[in-house]
Amino acid sequence: MRPVRLIVSMMFLLAASLGVAVAQTTIYTVAVPVPDTSAAVRDQAFANGLTQVLARASNGADPRGKPGYTDAMKQPGGLVQQYHYSRTGGANGAPLSLEIVFDPGAIRRVLAVGDATAAAPKPSVLVVARDASGKLLGQQDIVPLAQMADTRGYQVVVPKDGTIADPAALASGDAAAVAAAARQYNTAVVLVGKIGDDQTDWTLVSAGRTTSWKDSGEARAALLSNGANAMADKLDRQLAATQGGSTSGKVWVSGLHSAADYAGLLSTFQNDPSVKSVAPIGATADGVMLTVNASTPLARLVAGYAAGGHILAADGHDGADLAVRWVP
Repeated sequence: MRPVRLIVSMMFLLAASLGVAVAQTTIYTVAVPVPDTSAAVRDQAFANGLTQVLARASNGADPRGKPGYTDAMKQPGGLVQQYHYSRTGGANGAPLSLEIVFDPGAIRRVLAVGDATAAAPKPSVLVVARDASGKLLGQQDIVPLAQMADTRGYQVVVPKDGTIADPAALASGDAAAVAAAARQYNTAVVLVGKIGDDQTDWTLVSAGRTTSWKDSGEARAALLSNGANAMADKLDRQLAATQGGSTSGKVWVSGLHSAADYAGLLSTFQNDPSVKSVAPIGATADGVMLTVNASTPLARLVAGYAAGGHILAADGHDGADLAVRWVP
């Protein structure tokens, strides 16, 4: 069956039943002291941890007044991506600590419920930086950058195992490479750098675009700090562009090659409580056109999906208000 016929067939089949609709980063990871590993204690730790993470993602605001908070607390474990216990030696008055990693997309959806005007949490940034010899720099090597990024509201993470699968593809903005990194590190925002003693080369990969710049003439620490400031300036402008605009319109999605791709795409929208309705209105061999009605500006909605590593920004498409690409 041709791809377009397959997509069209699945489009109408699924539309008939359609209703209204990871490396760890410091924002979404929390350690909660616990006395034991019982289910009741674990569930309470999930609830306590979720409250802390929602507060962080709200820039320190109390999340208990958020419209989505009560529902999220009914099953806080449903928002957990992974967790593990570790012994503390009695620190914090408890023999154990439960380290919990919450799903960034789920946290975003909780904060978006009933509040289209709330500021979206800033994404974390994967920093892939090398020195003049080609050595990949670790967290301890980029402290001035991380400190300045934190001051500007951005958390940074470095490759956890000291390697990155395809750095050249990542720096070029290759969709598959960015999607793979997003699935591992919960962010589709990547800062690639070559750090010399008195010069730096930077490339920021975000929102389907790459932006490059150079800096020189200062000490290394200042160059790293400057890099974080320039990065934050660019990301702030991108983030501001997603805060307003229409909450309904047409979204073109390319990169669909199978019924499983299409089902995964629809599931992403269906599982988002800020989406009121979504329906397919056309398809070609290249993709599908959806009409989406949400309580959140569409640009912000689809930008938030990038951290999941399957929906990335794409070039515009005739007749669409927004265009994205599905990456299996």
